[in-house]
Parts: sequence; C-alpha cells; structure tokens
Amino acid sequence: MTPPLYQLRAFQAAGVLARLLPRLALRHLAPLIGRASYSRNESAREALRENLRALTERNGRALDALCSENVANFSRMLADYFLCASRERAGIDAWVADWRGLEHFEKARTRGKGVVLVTAHLGNWELGGLLLAQHGFPMTVVTLEEPSSELTRWRDRLRLRMGIKTITVGPGHDFAFVEMLQALRRNELLAMLVDRPYAGSGMPVQFCGRPSEFSCAPALLWQHTDAAVVPAFVLQERGGQYISFADAPLEFVHGPEPRVALKENTQRLAAHFETIIHQHPEQWFNYVPIWPSSPSS
Repeated sequence: MTPPLYQLRAFQAAGVLARLLPRLALRHLAPLIGRASYSRNESAREALRENLRALTERNGRALDALCSENVANFSRMLADYFLCASRERAGIDAWVADWRGLEHFEKARTRGKGVVLVTAHLGNWELGGLLLAQHGFPMTVVTLEEPSSELTRWRDRLRLRMGIKTITVGPGHDFAFVEMLQALRRNELLAMLVDRPYAGSGMPVQFCGRPSEFSCAPALLWQHTDAAVVPAFVLQERGGQYISFADAPLEFVHGPEPRVALKENTQRLAAHFETIIHQHPEQWFNYVPIWPSSPSS
C-alpha cells in the first residue's frame, strides 16, 4: 500500500504550503509532519532502525535519537524540494555554503563521452541535479516509476521545468539502457541513485561488512562508453544550508571476463559510498531494508 503522504494529493498540498509559508516556517513544520507520519508507519520504522543499526552499530536510546534526527532531516529535505517545485529558483544558490569538485564534471565532459553522476539516497539529491542544470550542465536523471502514474507525470513535468530530462527504468521500460547510452553520446550528465537498485538491476557487494546489492548500471555503462563515473552529493548543514561536492572519477578496471570486471567495479562503487554514508548516517534516507537481514543486538 502506498503511504498516505506519498500520493499526488499530498504532494499538491505540500506545494500549496510551500507557496504560502516562508522557508524557515516550512523547515520547522516539516519535521513535525514527518515524525507523525513515521510513527504510524511500522514497516518504515523497522527498516530505518535496522539499516542504521547495521550501519552504525548503535542501539537503544542512541539509535532512537539517530532515527529521529534522520526523519527530521528527511522532512526538511522534502520541504526544500517543494520550495524548488513551487517558487522561483533564482535564489537557491544562496542555500549552498560550499561547492567543491565542479572541475571533475567539466574535465570529464571535455572527453566528449558524457558523465555518469552517481549518488545515493543521501542529503538532497534532487537539489544537486537542479543546481547543476542551473549552472549549464545538460542533465538527465534515471529514475523508477512513482507509486502512481499521476505522481510520475507530476514529477517529470517538474524536472522538465527545471531543465532536467528523465529516463524511467523498471518493468515496461525495455529501452531505458539505450536511452542512457544516447544521453552519454550527447555528452550529458546522466545522474542515478545506486544504493537501492530495483529488482534485477543490482550486483551483489559487501557493504558495511554485510552482503547487499548496489546498482551495476554505472559500471556497465562505463564498459560500453568509457564515460567517467563521478560520485557527487549535496549534504545538509546546520542553519538550512548545504554543501555540494563531487569526487574524482572512480577508477574502474577492465578484465578478460567482463562479468568479473563488472562485479569488481560495482564493489569499488559500494566501497566509495560506504565511506561517505558512514560519515552521515543522519542523512541516509532508506526506509526499506538494505540488507537481506540485519541481526538485532
């Protein structure tokens, strides 16, 4: 069942609030709404607790506090998302206290092979795409369908207004990989979330010492195109500001067995993300199980 706050009417109502209230008021109101919704969603509570327990090895009150902080940060991220959707976006650059690593995108694009931008459900990934589009980078994002076709169309129209194209993946989208190749051949930035692959698109990896899955799409696209694979993140800071940074392109390897190289490169991707996510568990927004089982302690 789709959560009640993850439906078109709820998104439209949030958009109305974003048009009426100042940002500071929204950022105070959002955690109240988010925590109330979280308290009524048992599956989300269990998944978040087990994910953060496995990531940080916290328990008891320390884990409770981390989960509460996580939900508050997620809610503030959504408030800013709806602000971007509902107002002029000219002043959004002022939200970002520090930009680092744009040169990695610029240098990679001089090769003419496109850039695979990889990120996680961490910080504010939607804001990252908007900022790059506003700075003149041709952006295409890879995404799953939303729970309803209405919500999918709403999201796609929003992104298009922001100058961002969308490639939808999953069942019924058999030519999505071809579309990704075409975007890279146009020398675009192709952005994708990799820490929660949809069914059939993941590769087994060791993540935080446990078996999990990461998307193998970045490594597969690299094999086909030699496009640079650049990790990038936008993280919340205190006071409502963000820091945005891109790391140097990941060093992937070729090998006589493409499948073996694909697995090795996907593991390299997971290892890089593990370091970043470990530093910011309060902003890793995964409310579904990431590990097949996370033993309680």
